Amino acid sequence: MLRAELIRSCTHEKVAEAAVLSIGDAFRDRVLLLARVSGQTPGAFVADLVRRFAEDASEADWEALAGAIAGRDMPILCGLRWIVETAIDFDGDRARGGAAGRRPMVECCQ
Repeated sequence: MLRAELIRSCTHEKVAEAAVLSIGDAFRDRVLLLARVSGQTPGAFVADLVRRFAEDASEADWEALAGAIAGRDMPILCGLRWIVETAIDFDGDRARGGAAGRRPMVECCQ
């Protein structure tokens, strides 16, 4: 249920942007930089990452997301952060020749 709400909410640019601003300065700054480099607004950049996750995630990815949000005070924000950081780190690994399909472990909302 929470996973569906996360996808439904955070595929909207304005919601995604507001969530990014509320997660924290370091996260926000990284997203702002990557959005700028990609020629998108932060909301569009994050909403696109969430859409891609929803379309391409394996069962293991969905289970990892469920684990990342389980028992959290703000599960939607933690899940969004997990999706974004995992996507960013995964793309960076692939660009550096890292193992295809490997998803890094990300500690959320600490």
